Amino acid sequence: MVAGATATSAGLLFVALSINRQKVAAPGNEELLRLAKRSFGDYLYALFISLMFLVPAYHAYVFVIPLSCVAFFKAIGLIKAVVRFKANSNETAPVGRLAREFGIQALTFLGVIFVIIEIGQGHVAATYIVVPVISLLLYNATANAWLLLILEGRPETKIAPPSTYNETTLR
Repeated sequence: MVAGATATSAGLLFVALSINRQKVAAPGNEELLRLAKRSFGDYLYALFISLMFLVPAYHAYVFVIPLSCVAFFKAIGLIKAVVRFKANSNETAPVGRLAREFGIQALTFLGVIFVIIEIGQGHVAATYIVVPVISLLLYNATANAWLLLILEGRPETKIAPPSTYNETTLR
């Protein structure tokens, strides 16, 4: 059920972003693009975790390898996002803002790592920890999508004419 709901939500976000692509990708709207990436990433992370539990497995440790792969790619994405955020931040000590921006993502990443370790040691009950992890991911993605919609509708949000876009802007 979670995999289906997450895939549907990610699809709706994708359609909404496609419709407003010019506004989100416009120069000066880095906040909208950051929220869009974070929302979409959280939906996909929750979807991948959920899909793993759809595969029938005779032993719980079968989940360790795929969960480790997903966690590895999440770690790379999280590190890249934090480095990019710190490079673009005008603040001298953005620790509080870093915690607000990436706290839930880091917490869910650590939750998945904990599940991997516990399942690897044979504690099958650790799979129940996946429920709050996915709940936090869905909450964060939905809250960010809501912020994206609110910020996208602001009159002060800049929209550059399409002729000013280049390949880098559209990526």
